[in-house]
Amino acid sequence: MHDGQGDPLPARAALHASGLYLQLRDIGVAELHDPFLKETIARCAAPERYVQVSMADLGRASAASAPAGLVFHVARCGSTLVSQLLKQQDELVVYAEPPAVNEILRPPQHWQRHELLGALRSLGDALARHARRPYVIKCTSWNTLYCELLAEAFPDTPWVLCLRNPVEVCVSLLQRPPGWLPGTGETSRRFAALIDPQGRSTTNETLVARTFGAFCEAIARLDRRRGRLVEYPALPAAVWQQIAPHFAVPVGEAARGRMEEAALRQAKAPVDKAAPFTSDAASKQAAASATLRAAIAMHARPALERLRAAFGLSGTAGEP
Repeated sequence: MHDGQGDPLPARAALHASGLYLQLRDIGVAELHDPFLKETIARCAAPERYVQVSMADLGRASAASAPAGLVFHVARCGSTLVSQLLKQQDELVVYAEPPAVNEILRPPQHWQRHELLGALRSLGDALARHARRPYVIKCTSWNTLYCELLAEAFPDTPWVLCLRNPVEVCVSLLQRPPGWLPGTGETSRRFAALIDPQGRSTTNETLVARTFGAFCEAIARLDRRRGRLVEYPALPAAVWQQIAPHFAVPVGEAARGRMEEAALRQAKAPVDKAAPFTSDAASKQAAASATLRAAIAMHARPALERLRAAFGLSGTAGEP
């Protein structure tokens, strides 16, 4: 199944006292068309083997192995559309929410900061050898809480943050809670200290509003000269007008045509079950309770507007 163009895919990662272990799967870049990398790994039966990067070798990677771009996001905001459209550029490889990145960053983190940075750089080197061309990492939403680590691991890599009206994001999080959201299970409790360290969220509405605010506050600590904010109403055109140029990814006429065509489909639909895109903004706005709107006004919107102001954006995010 490997296309012969690069090394095996680093599918999983594990941190141990002796170093970083990577599970390699013989999956070529031509297979990476599922909305999420974990779906490709599950779909493609392929031989696997493990390699160790010792503590002494951790982080020994050339600057050329860094990603061409990092896509951060606040969840349920069009980031999957961004990654699926970027995949239409043949000279670019997109790793959508790589499990290995999650496994390095997932709390509780017992490694020291310099060791985490080294692990991310070694993983980036493995991804570069798999891609053999420029590549982009589209992060999982909770990775945004660790955006400083990712930005420090790849100091020359530009980044974008995908944003959406917090009402629509928070309604979606309440309707379909992700597994990492505090309050949804045992694993999710590890994130509570990051989002609500004093345990003051007495309702789910407050919790999701604090989560949105925490994402914005984390991004606000980055060097904004390397970043761009991409707001949901600007999609899909922002992919070829803003994001690709920011990542130094050329988009020719043919690639743009493929992007425009792909934008008509539901980005998260399985590749063998294509479905047309339909907007859900109105239904999410209608579903927002007064309690949720009050929580957003207190915990999410101030952080969002401070972030937007730092980037010189005026008006209200996601609204006319």
